[in-house]
Amino acid sequence: MNKRLVHTIYIVLLLAPLMIVSSCSKILDLEPHNSTFTEAYFTNESDANTAIAGAYALLRNILIADNTWHVYGDVPAGEFLINGNYDSGNSNVALGLFTGLNVNGGSYWNWQKYYKLLQQVNLIIAKVPGIDSTKFVDPATKSHIIGEAYFLRAFTYFFMSRVWGGVPLKLTPDYDANAALNIPRSTADAVLAQCLADVSIAEKDMAFGYEDEGQRAVRANKGSAYALEAHIRAWKGDYAGCEAAANTVITQGGYQLVDSANYESVFIGRSAEGIFEININSGQNEGIALNGGGNGSAVTLMQPFVYGKGYLEWPVRTIYVNKLYAADSATDIRYSKFFFRSQSSNGQVIKYANITYADGSTKQDPRLNNNLNIFRLADIILLRAEALNKLGRDGEAVTLLNEVRKRAGVPDYSGPAGDDLATAILEERLKELFFEGHAYFDLVRSKKLTDYNESFNGNQYNNGGWLWPIDPNMFKDDYTLVQTPYWQGKL
Repeated sequence: MNKRLVHTIYIVLLLAPLMIVSSCSKILDLEPHNSTFTEAYFTNESDANTAIAGAYALLRNILIADNTWHVYGDVPAGEFLINGNYDSGNSNVALGLFTGLNVNGGSYWNWQKYYKLLQQVNLIIAKVPGIDSTKFVDPATKSHIIGEAYFLRAFTYFFMSRVWGGVPLKLTPDYDANAALNIPRSTADAVLAQCLADVSIAEKDMAFGYEDEGQRAVRANKGSAYALEAHIRAWKGDYAGCEAAANTVITQGGYQLVDSANYESVFIGRSAEGIFEININSGQNEGIALNGGGNGSAVTLMQPFVYGKGYLEWPVRTIYVNKLYAADSATDIRYSKFFFRSQSSNGQVIKYANITYADGSTKQDPRLNNNLNIFRLADIILLRAEALNKLGRDGEAVTLLNEVRKRAGVPDYSGPAGDDLATAILEERLKELFFEGHAYFDLVRSKKLTDYNESFNGNQYNNGGWLWPIDPNMFKDDYTLVQTPYWQGKL
């Protein structure tokens, strides 16, 4: 592979912040700097804030572009009967087909953009500790920014590992692109171990809560780090560690479930339930334009939610929704609040239907105004319930499960303990977190994927084909790379 590409990392710009909310004017008003001049650049609090804002902007672009968050986390779970006339590539992905002419391999197989983000956070980790603490109004700000960088590195590698398994571990910045070296893929275990090491530092460096409520959930804090740790440990099968981390979030984070009458506020963003989310605000020119593609939320919407749009790329898969909601569809308020005409093949997901128009008088240029939820309290409550069930503490697990069910208007769980309870918790996650980027990974983690997406090839799943292949173009001039095992010889 050419040394100027992908995981050999070239120097990237310290991007101007595109994501942080308007109240963070101390960040938004700063000018971008070129990271080539790192020695002169990292000298004060303003520099550090601009650098971390640039990292958040890169993460935002990664998760929003090409529907990445939803394509990896929702589409292969079988949630949608994707309209091949409008999205032939993702209609294949919904069938568990990660290869083929129609799959957007250039985007979904290639990890180049992730390493641009990692270059950014590695620069912050390397340089911000050297800034004199007197250059910060509050020295705790310096520590928090460093913690955010470690959190973002842990989150990025965890996300990559769930997609590809083992990936190259790059833990230092490249100051000279010409001197950058190719790095082979580390094992998935090594990647996850690094994630846990990083998140441990993030937990120590950051605090709970927000001095500026405008930053709620859209910047990471200690609760975000513990939520990430809980997910990493669940993925590893370390349910004791998962339970402890999730419990810290629940008992110390200051979060609370939004009441059912205000469910929509969870998806608009920065609610009391939000733990970490990607900010999308048209008032700050961050709203996602829905014309010509938009993000994953756009492809689940049409009229009457998007004016003039008469087609639906990703209709809700009726059999999937009916399977989850059949028993409680009359009382489960999520059935009406999350879906529109979900009983038909043209059902829409309306979680993210907070649409505004750049030209309001004619309803032209629709913009998405919902944040993208990464972690929220209901997710962590149910994740802890899963862990408690695995640890044989079913009574405590049921209590947590019923906390989420009560808000949804669903009767308390009264079924058997053990495996039946495990299924109930999984299905509660599938219902509560529908189209939030969790379903596929939940089904893989619980080894239930083929039970819920019958189209997914069992042999493929059992032999590691739930992981994605990597782009063959990344092999050019890089002889350290090896293809994801299942996909060797198949591309």
